[in-house]
Amino acid sequence: MNNDAMIEYWNGEAGQKWVDQSNRLDTMLAPFADQVLDAAAIQSGERALDVGCGAGVLTLGATERAGGETGSLGVDVSAPLLDLARKRASEAGSPATFERADASTFTVEDKLDLMISRFGVMFFEEPDTAFANIRAQIRSGGRMAFMCWQALPMNDWAFAPFQAALPLLKQAPPTPDPTAPGPFAFADKDRVAGLMADAGWRDVSIEPFTTQMTLPGGDVETSARFMLQLGPLSRLIAEQDLDPQAILTAVIDRLSSSVQADGQVAMASACWLVRAKA
Repeated sequence: MNNDAMIEYWNGEAGQKWVDQSNRLDTMLAPFADQVLDAAAIQSGERALDVGCGAGVLTLGATERAGGETGSLGVDVSAPLLDLARKRASEAGSPATFERADASTFTVEDKLDLMISRFGVMFFEEPDTAFANIRAQIRSGGRMAFMCWQALPMNDWAFAPFQAALPLLKQAPPTPDPTAPGPFAFADKDRVAGLMADAGWRDVSIEPFTTQMTLPGGDVETSARFMLQLGPLSRLIAEQDLDPQAILTAVIDRLSSSVQADGQVAMASACWLVRAKA
């Protein structure tokens, strides 16, 4: 199995951007992390395997919910994000641990009680094989709970800025393979159910979770600048040598219709909450 492209991506500029914006990202994604932890129903003393743990917010939360004595384990391919996760654990006095590894091949000596993830599982080249390997690290009778995005058009927070920029592109981006590794690779609910079953997970449950996502920043311009720093727009601007100010103006105009009374931008998001037993 070859996940080299994603490993290179998350250890380069993208990984450092996520480190730089980690506090804002964690605030933006807090409702989803809380939903995963609630669904996981972690019991005292249990250890979770957090796949694609990033800067560790879910790993630390799982450790706390288990009583704070036994540390959960976060696994990620991004060295910059893991450095931040370890720093956070040290500052919090948490026994959570973190390891740089590809979850599709990673193994543990002592099996864990459950697997969790907040948007960290959609990047495998061979997801069925990866999830079979992840299941092998969970004890018999253990469980999983993870969150993944529904289709891009269902997520206005990501789709609207992209639409705003389209008229300014020098050439339209190619139509992506909907199953290719990436944020929206698990948009098809039936495909996800099939992948989990093929990987040996039982009693698979997939439920929608929709909410308004508040973008970082206290005003529309700050939110628009944030959207240009992370995600597909930043790559398109670099690849096509676009005028970032023109893109920013277009995104500000599009986001203005979603400004709330407090000046922040809130937009629709749609996810799948996936649960299963090992």
